[in-house]
Amino acid sequence: MKRNTWIPLVAGAVAFLITLGIGGAVGTDWLTRNIEMDRLVTAIVESEASMGVVQERTAAVFDQLEAEGLEGTLADAQSEAATAELARIAVDGADSIGAAGREIAAINILPWHTKIKAAQEAYLLHNYAWQAYMQAAAEDPVAFTVDQPLVNRTFQDAQEPLEDAISIVGLFDVEARVANIFIDGAPQSSGEII
Repeated sequence: MKRNTWIPLVAGAVAFLITLGIGGAVGTDWLTRNIEMDRLVTAIVESEASMGVVQERTAAVFDQLEAEGLEGTLADAQSEAATAELARIAVDGADSIGAAGREIAAINILPWHTKIKAAQEAYLLHNYAWQAYMQAAAEDPVAFTVDQPLVNRTFQDAQEPLEDAISIVGLFDVEARVANIFIDGAPQSSGEII
C-alpha cells in the first residue's frame, strides 16, 4: 500500500502560508491605522495652530486698544484702524483655517477604520465652526467679543472620538499628541480657545 507522504507536507505549507497571509494583513492594517492617525493628528495640530495665530493677533489688537483707552488717547481713527485690522485677521483666519480643514478632509481613511473616520468628522465640525466664526468676524469684527459656544462645544465633542481612534499599540506618539491638543486648546469661559 502506497502512502501519500506529501499530503501532510502540503497541508502544513498551506496552513503556514494562510497564517502568514493573515498575519501580514493584520500587520498591514495596523500600520495603515497608525499612518492615518498620524496624518490626521498632524493636520489637526496645523488647524489648531492657525486658530492660535488668530487668537494671538486678535489679543494684540485688543491689548493695544485697551492700553490706548487707558491712556485716554484712543481716537475714532484708531478705533476704525483696529476694526479694519480685526476684519483682516478674520479674513486671514478664514483662509488658513479653511485650508487646514481641507487638508483634514482630504486625508484618506479606509472604510473599515470607522473610529478614525468618526474622529476626522468630529474634528471637521470644530474646524467648520471656526470657519463660520471667522466669516462672521470678517463681516462684523464685533463677533470677536461674543462667546462662541459652537466653537467650544465642537472642540469638546471632538476629544472622545479622537481618543477612541488611538491604537492600543500605537506609533508616532499619537496618544501624547492628541492629549496635547486638548491640554493646550482648553476652552476659556470668554468663548476663546487657547
